[in-house]
Amino acid sequence: MSRCAVAKGQSQKGSFIYTPMRSLLHAALVVCLLMGAATAQQQSPPQVTIVVISTGTGEDHLNFAYNTAVPEKEAAERFERLLRNGGWQGKLLRVRTESPRTMAGNTLPPMTDVIGRARNVIDRNSGGLPVEPFLRTFSDLDAFEIYFLVQGDMPFQGLREWTTRDLQVKLVYTPGVYRYQVRILRHAADVDLRVPFHQPVEEPEQTQAPRKETGLGWRIAGWALVSLALGGLAYLVMRWAMRHSSRLPASAQRHESTREG
Repeated sequence: MSRCAVAKGQSQKGSFIYTPMRSLLHAALVVCLLMGAATAQQQSPPQVTIVVISTGTGEDHLNFAYNTAVPEKEAAERFERLLRNGGWQGKLLRVRTESPRTMAGNTLPPMTDVIGRARNVIDRNSGGLPVEPFLRTFSDLDAFEIYFLVQGDMPFQGLREWTTRDLQVKLVYTPGVYRYQVRILRHAADVDLRVPFHQPVEEPEQTQAPRKETGLGWRIAGWALVSLALGGLAYLVMRWAMRHSSRLPASAQRHESTREG
């Protein structure tokens, strides 16, 4: 049974600007964009952006941000429900609702984000990622995204794409970042949210060119920046997706990859 130690979050009145870490968070977002983590379009913007950062030490970062303001008690209860659905032990560190400002000084609408920790959300040796607990926790929404950020190599054989009458799940993969786009198509008592944990794909038998060292460099740089950014990344990715997903040029869309390189 999951245990959730909740530290009471406090709402901040007025607008808020990420002054101390603004440059760092912006750099983290740029790295993710360059790696292709935020180039795919959706029919509708995500209502929630979830970011799971695997530390490799047993306790993972578990954050999510709404694209609007919601009651903080509701957000805290959803975090606890996520722990139960995943069978994870964790703690809620902070819930906050703020009206951030852009770098240009424009005030954005208020939004609520959740910062937490949980043990062993990602089991690297399993070859898969725990998508289903998030589907069950956020199934009342229409569209959301899950980012799994994994430091180092992982023998990935997990879910890549799944479509039923009830939901659509699609993986957009770049080294170190597993991004799942989720759409819940039907909200009913008998909705089927089951998805396979493993979904191996047979690779064609051909000689592959050695990976360039720059790929490893991007992975290390991206991990370092995102680890420092923590919950701010969820906010930035969500805001960027909402404001720019409908304006991506066709050339950028061609760089999207839906399989492991």
